[in-house]
Amino acid sequence: MDADRILQRVLKAIDVLINVSDQYEGLFPSLIDRETHGMVMDLPPAIDGQRMGDRSHLGSNLVHDHALLNAMIALGYEDAVDRYLKRFATHCTDTPTGLFPWGEHAFWHLVDDCAGNSYLLRGDGRKPPITHDHLRQVPLWLWEKLWAFNPRCVERFAEGLNGHWTEGEPLEYIRHAYIEEKRSYARGKRSCDFPRHGGFYILDWAFAHVKTGRKDFLDQLRRMLDYWWEKKDDLGLCLIESRSPVEETTFYDVTSVKQTLSLGVSLIESAGLLDEVVPDLAKIMRERGRTYVNGFLNAPHDIENGIFVNSCLRSTGEIKKKMVTWGSKYGGASSFANTGLIALFAYRLTQDDRLLAWTLAAAQPFLSEPITDDEAVPAKDPAAAIGLLADLYDITGEDAWLDGGLKLADHVMGIYLDRDLPRGSSQTEVYESQLGAGDLLYALVRLALLADKATERVLPPDYSRR
Repeated sequence: MDADRILQRVLKAIDVLINVSDQYEGLFPSLIDRETHGMVMDLPPAIDGQRMGDRSHLGSNLVHDHALLNAMIALGYEDAVDRYLKRFATHCTDTPTGLFPWGEHAFWHLVDDCAGNSYLLRGDGRKPPITHDHLRQVPLWLWEKLWAFNPRCVERFAEGLNGHWTEGEPLEYIRHAYIEEKRSYARGKRSCDFPRHGGFYILDWAFAHVKTGRKDFLDQLRRMLDYWWEKKDDLGLCLIESRSPVEETTFYDVTSVKQTLSLGVSLIESAGLLDEVVPDLAKIMRERGRTYVNGFLNAPHDIENGIFVNSCLRSTGEIKKKMVTWGSKYGGASSFANTGLIALFAYRLTQDDRLLAWTLAAAQPFLSEPITDDEAVPAKDPAAAIGLLADLYDITGEDAWLDGGLKLADHVMGIYLDRDLPRGSSQTEVYESQLGAGDLLYALVRLALLADKATERVLPPDYSRR
């Protein structure tokens, strides 16, 4: 598979998406029929490991789409990208709290033209309020775009992040917040204060402070900065959540290796924004970020025997979950590739050779191990794998990673891109953004541009899925 063939297939898919978006003021529907190119009106069943309450049926979800939008900019589609983002920034963000309808449980409903509630798709009769959950880190280029179209919406979003702090003492946050109600969550049996989300908010507040100069955003950032620092263990690892009842064995006493790494890179990236405005704070953030990165490296990985740890028990060090090659599931183990990309970002930020060595070992299966055909593999898995091989080539210059990426791309396109639009999973017949169909198109573009030695077009790596 050569670069030109990859790009031609991706360009065709992008043209289809833009044509579909003409019906929705530039926004991309989350589910699209791959044969008719119309928005899917009847929600298909979820694949194994996909939760109904995470989907965006009859809607559009910018958090699902931004990697693809960045690829479109690199390919010369900036007008279409600006149309999408201007529509979102000026039409979809005026919520009572300022929090956006995007992420894991909310979206913009394209039929009703209002914030959409993914929880209603569960069909269990319950009607919880529309809920904000970041899902992944919002990249700085996207914040810059939204700021250009509507600065006030970005400022209000940063204000709305206060809604993630819960009622009571001691200080505690939750990864969920109400979008249309100005009230805090009451604390439940579990805190649900995943470490990676704290890193997401810190970067958001850092960007908002740089743009507005508001001290309260720095105050919130400092509170969050100290939150996990007091809760880390001697290895530098954080629990998956700070408070769990003992009977919740999925969470109680469980350290999240990947989420600790995610928090670390978010702190170091955020420090880069604050170096000139609050250098003392930036220094502390960078030092603490390095501690969390070291925590990731201190986990009981055994890279010589292909054991990469997703989580372990704090009390004993026993491995709870290992990472997988294909078939990642919500609540299950993450893929080598997704964590490898975060590790490569940490390597770029720190130049710690241990991170590169870890990733070189974790990437080996993607050179030879085919996608499993006995279960539905979401498109985000091959997207991360292709992205990982592309990034390793970009960093090392070794042709083996580029050749492996092109070989994998050929295999993946035969499974996922057998029509104009990619399928959401290896066993799904529709395009679905929540499964990573747009991420796959992004990864193919990044690989193809790296492989095309004659082009001057550049697509930066996407490290937002962390």
